[in-house]
Amino acid sequence: MSGERPSISNFDDVLTSVSSFGYWQKIIYVATCCLVIIPSTLQVIGLVFFAGTPRFHCVTPNVTCADSKCCTNCTDYVFDGPFTSSVSEWNLICDKAYVGANVQAVFSAGMLVGSLVFGVTSDFFGRRFCIYICAALLAISSLGSGVVDCLSFFAFLRFFAAAFAVGFFVAHYIYVLELVGPRHRTLSDKVQSLFWCIGAGLIALLGYLIPHWRTLLIICSFPPLLIFLICTILPESARWLAAKGHLTQAHDVLMKFASKKSSPVDSDALKHKLTEYHQGEVESKTIAYLTKNQSYLELIRSPRLRKRTIILSFNWMVISMVYYGFLLYVTRLAGSPYLNLFLMYLSDVPTHLINWVIVQKFGRRVPHSAIMVTGGLFCLFVLAVPEEQKGAVTALAFIGRFMASGSFSNIYLFSTELYPTILRNQGIGVCSTSARVGSIIAPYIVMLAQLPGLSATLPMVIFGSLTVAAGLLSLLLPETLMSNMAQTVEEIDKDKEFYGMVYMGKPRPCPLPCPCCSSEGPDNEASSAPLKVPMDNENDQENI
Repeated sequence: MSGERPSISNFDDVLTSVSSFGYWQKIIYVATCCLVIIPSTLQVIGLVFFAGTPRFHCVTPNVTCADSKCCTNCTDYVFDGPFTSSVSEWNLICDKAYVGANVQAVFSAGMLVGSLVFGVTSDFFGRRFCIYICAALLAISSLGSGVVDCLSFFAFLRFFAAAFAVGFFVAHYIYVLELVGPRHRTLSDKVQSLFWCIGAGLIALLGYLIPHWRTLLIICSFPPLLIFLICTILPESARWLAAKGHLTQAHDVLMKFASKKSSPVDSDALKHKLTEYHQGEVESKTIAYLTKNQSYLELIRSPRLRKRTIILSFNWMVISMVYYGFLLYVTRLAGSPYLNLFLMYLSDVPTHLINWVIVQKFGRRVPHSAIMVTGGLFCLFVLAVPEEQKGAVTALAFIGRFMASGSFSNIYLFSTELYPTILRNQGIGVCSTSARVGSIIAPYIVMLAQLPGLSATLPMVIFGSLTVAAGLLSLLLPETLMSNMAQTVEEIDKDKEFYGMVYMGKPRPCPLPCPCCSSEGPDNEASSAPLKVPMDNENDQENI
C-alpha cells in the first residue's frame, strides 16, 4: 500500500503487527459469542413460544370447523397446545387476532429502535459499556414481561426487551469484528451466524422441555447476565479506544493480545504506532465530518442510487417479512413445532457455508435473484396442493424459509458493495429500517391464516409472490463481485456497470437478450470498466 503514512493509514496495520487473531482474542471471541449471541437468540426466536399462536379448535356443539381456523358460526374455542403463550392466556384469536399480531409487531418495532439507538450508543460510550448495559436492561425487561398480568404492560416490556436484545447483539457484532484482523473478519462474521443457529436450537429444546410460556420466558431472562462473569477479563475495543484518543488503554489491550506470542512486541514501537494512527485520525476529521453529515436525500437524488435504494429496500423488507413470517407460521405446519423450529435453523448451518462459496464464485446478483425466485416459486406451489395435505405444505414452507435465510446474508453483502463509502451507513440504515418494517408487517400476514373465509395457506402465497417480485427486480442491479467499491456519488454516476454473469469468479456475458441481464445493462453503454475482485477484508472493513 502506498501513501504518506502507510503504517498508520488503518488501525488494522497496528492490530496485525501485534496479533491478528491470537490466543486471547480467540478466548474472548468464543466466550462473548456464547454469552451474547445465544441469549439474544433466545429472546428473538423465542417469540414463537412467547407470542405465537398454539393450535386450537372449535368446541361449539353442532359446528364443523377446521383445526386452527376461525368460523363465523363458532363461539367457543379451546387450545390444543403443545405449548402455551400470551395468545392462549389472553385468548388472542379470531376477533382478537389483531391484538396478538399487535404484540408481535410491537416486538419487531422494538428491534427497529434498538438497532438505531444502540449502534450510535456504542460509538459514543464504547462497545463494552453498551454490551453490559444492554445485558442488564434486557434481563430486567424480559423478567418483567414474564410476570406481569396486564397485556398492554406485557407488550410495553416486550418492546424494550426487543430493543435491548438487538442492542446487545449489535454492540457485540461490532466488538468482535474490531477484535480480529482483516484476514479473519469474514470467518468472524460467519461463525457468529452459527452461534445464532445454536441459540435457535436451544430455544426449541427449552420450549419442548418447558411448555408454559411464563416459566420459559423467566428462565430466558437470566442468560444475558452471564456476560458479567467475564467483566474483569473483557477489555474495551482497542480500535474504539484508539479512535477516541485513549491511547494508553488501547496500548494495554494490544499488549495483552500479544502476551502469548513467541516473539515479543516492542512496547515503545507500539505506542509510537498508536500515536501516529491517532494523529492521522485527527487530521481526517474534516473528511469524516463530511461523510457523517451526508443527507439521506442523496440516496434518491442520483438516478442510479435512487434505483438501487428502492430495489434494495424492497428486497430487505420482503426477506425480513418472509424470515420472521415463517418463524410465526411454524406453529401451523404439520408435525411438532419444536422439531420444525429446530430443523429450520439446523438447515441454516449449511446454508451459510454453501452460500458464501456461491457468491464468491458466481457473483452476487444472479445467485441472489435465483435464490429469491426459487424460494418464492416453492411457496406458490402451495396453490396446487390441497390444504389437507399438511405434510406437502410443510415441505414447501421449509424450502421457502431455507431460501429466505440464504438471501438474508446475500443482501447485506450486496447492499454494502452497491453504496458508495460516503453514503454507505445511510444506505444500509435505510435498508435495515425497511427490513424492520417487513418484520412488523409479518404477524398481520400470518394472522390471515386463521380468519374465516380465507385459506390457511394464504400467507405462503403472499410471501411467495413478494419474494418472486423482489428476486426479479434485483436483476436490475449491477453485479458487484468484479467491480471496485465506489467512494463517492460521482463515481457511482460515471462508472460503467456490469450486468453480465459471473462464472468461477470470471465475468461472462449473459445468454439472455433482455436488457436487465445484458452486459450493457438497462441504462448504460457496454461496460468496459476495469474490473477487480474485492478482497474479503476490504468488504468487511467497510461493514464496521
